[in-house]
Amino acid sequence: MRTNDIFRKLTQSLRLDTAQIQALFAISAIELSDKEIANLLKTDYQPGFEPLPDYVLLMFLNNLIEQQRGKKTDGEPEVIEKHAKISNNDVLKKLRIAYNLHEQQVREALKLATIELTKSDLAALFRKPGHVHFKACDNELVLDFIEGLGLLLQQRQAGV
Repeated sequence: MRTNDIFRKLTQSLRLDTAQIQALFAISAIELSDKEIANLLKTDYQPGFEPLPDYVLLMFLNNLIEQQRGKKTDGEPEVIEKHAKISNNDVLKKLRIAYNLHEQQVREALKLATIELTKSDLAALFRKPGHVHFKACDNELVLDFIEGLGLLLQQRQAGV
């Protein structure tokens, strides 16, 4: 999956405007203009499309965690290499951490996006690659989870 698709879905579902996106990138000392952000949010067939490197999406997600939960107090920040890759499972894990979601809340978010997973299927998504019960997260599932997360957060804000 293209990182731009995940980034676009995140900004839509979490209702992040350009200023909020810039603030999240600023945590990592990345300054992006309004036009640069607009180009990252375009689809690959639109003129001006700019591909989002994996490591930049990883930094964005780490910054989202920091914004939502605060800085780590245990020492040095995570160093992200420019060749770092991010999987759909990593995206799920980072969002689960950022919003402090428990298993049932993750299942609720998926259910809001019309997907029901058993506890064991969900647990398999959060296992380490190489584990006998690890399951790779497909593109549709990660995008549906992001959509469901947005709906779940809207419900929380509305007090439902």
